[in-house]
Amino acid sequence: MSFRSFGVISVAVLILFSCSSTVEQKPQVSEKLPLVKEIEIVEDANYYLQKAKQSYANNKGSFQRNALLLAAAEALQRENRCDKSIKMLQVVQKELQNEQQMRQSNLIIAECYISLEMSNIRNVETLLANLPSETKYTSRINVLESEFYVRRKQWINAAGSLLNTTLPEVQKSQQVWSLIKNLNLPELEQASLLQPDLQPWLQLAIINIRFALSPIEYKQQLLNWQSRNLTQTVANNLPQEVIEMLQLEPVEPSKIAILIPLSGRLASQGIAIKKGILASYYHDLESAQTKDSQVIKELHFFDSALKTPEELNASVKNFDVVIGPLIKEKVAGLHEILPSNKVMLGLNRLETTSANSISTRPNGSLEIEPSKPVEHYFFSLAPEDEAQQLAKHVFKHKFVHPVIFAAEGSSTQRMAQAFTNEWKKQTGRSPELTTFTSNKDMRTQVSSVLDVAQSRSRIQQIEYLSNKEVIGVERNRRDIDAIILFASPEQTELLNPIIEASLSPFARKSLSVFASSRSYSIDVNQNSLRDLRSLTFTDMPWMLPDHKWQELSAEVNKLWPQEKDSLLRLFAMGVDAYNLIPQLRTLKLLSNVNSHGLTGDINIDSLGVIHRILPLAQVKQDEVTLLGLD
Repeated sequence: MSFRSFGVISVAVLILFSCSSTVEQKPQVSEKLPLVKEIEIVEDANYYLQKAKQSYANNKGSFQRNALLLAAAEALQRENRCDKSIKMLQVVQKELQNEQQMRQSNLIIAECYISLEMSNIRNVETLLANLPSETKYTSRINVLESEFYVRRKQWINAAGSLLNTTLPEVQKSQQVWSLIKNLNLPELEQASLLQPDLQPWLQLAIINIRFALSPIEYKQQLLNWQSRNLTQTVANNLPQEVIEMLQLEPVEPSKIAILIPLSGRLASQGIAIKKGILASYYHDLESAQTKDSQVIKELHFFDSALKTPEELNASVKNFDVVIGPLIKEKVAGLHEILPSNKVMLGLNRLETTSANSISTRPNGSLEIEPSKPVEHYFFSLAPEDEAQQLAKHVFKHKFVHPVIFAAEGSSTQRMAQAFTNEWKKQTGRSPELTTFTSNKDMRTQVSSVLDVAQSRSRIQQIEYLSNKEVIGVERNRRDIDAIILFASPEQTELLNPIIEASLSPFARKSLSVFASSRSYSIDVNQNSLRDLRSLTFTDMPWMLPDHKWQELSAEVNKLWPQEKDSLLRLFAMGVDAYNLIPQLRTLKLLSNVNSHGLTGDINIDSLGVIHRILPLAQVKQDEVTLLGLD
């Protein structure tokens, strides 16, 4: 055995048992290469390394030895030791003289990269670009491409690559469906114009989103779709959630218990929610009379202010559905003891660990044990949700260096933390965070963070040194491209002009300023709107102009002309809570389906947690302009 060949195998063996660094090898002289079938991997990596050593010792040929070393790399991959597989191949590749073996080596490395950290995604892209599409590994390459596109959330590309694999048809159809259902309706409609091969899945996904909340029409649309796709695997092997949709019975309660505080310090909030529930209930009655149908729902309001979860549980014993409570601790307590067949729409979200059923994951989502009730839902107007959505929006629109200005206070600091967590999740970096305690401190902090104070100091220093009057313009930092405000409307009216005044006229573009609904009030006057100029913010549709509930809005303004913003938002929550009851099971089953409510586009995850997608609006020309959903 030559020293060079011995070195290749020795390094491979060392890599198998350690994390040794690669050994530099001299190029090997080309030899006549026999045709050898690809080795079926049935043994562990050590077996193939020993076989490679024996093979070379017997016939001095490197081709068979390399085939066995590639088999060892494949075995390492299957043993979930991709790091060692990659290191070994980096040594072996210098000995490969056969194009097919080089392709196999690159394929194994790419597959290992895709199974490791996201930092390797660029390496995968490079390797894929150099792997020809028409080889004996075509199906395997397409699987790899699909996984690569999944990492990039390019669902259509991932599904297209998956179609070209040799996976069993039923399995392939199920996996294509799992990718397609990640798309929203506009994306599905766009793809249906461009992707003829994916039409059956795209059309089914469109039916799911458009008609899922109308059970009778949904079934008719599904029958029509099946008749058009009789020969398609997906039509003869329906996705599990579609089968469940056909079997699903909507929540149709006869008696609803509403548990909200009607006395005490939270009475005003409870009464606002009650007004919203009653508004929906009376609209329901009116619609039923128009359709000559009977509404058998009974609403019973219970004051939850001074009642324990045990007392509330006893009160709702004979009711089909429970809306409430409002306080987190009572939601958690009632969830623990409420029977599993009772539908509960809690008006808050659980954040702490409950005794046996719910725990909080590091990202804030809930983990519910399978043994606990699955008919419990959690509806909250949590400010953290808005902060997370803002972070996603800022990242999506390619801002790279946002700075947060947050007022001192529990809710604004929670929002700042939620934005930071989401931004770090998206980018791996934490944004700058500045907290201000007063209006005076606000101006000082803005000047400091934007580097205006330092610029002013430099101008004064030059003036002092030159002993002449210096006419200079203060300049702000150029690395910041977005400012995020978490403050009250009054604070934002002061902050936004301060920021605008702190920006240099020499800047190529002005900073984008974003805020949440906490920074906007419908009671702002024209002067206030001018102070909020160019501010982009999120809010529920009900609080923005040109929404589709103008008649209801006029009635509310007539009945309660002085209602505060916070109570109007809780009114909207009451409206949506009542309207969601018959949709709960469908929305939980189909997490990509939205119900369009006053509080936003509503969807429900598999844990029963309700999420809202809020529209964006911007103050332009002394008026609020709706930008639409992000």
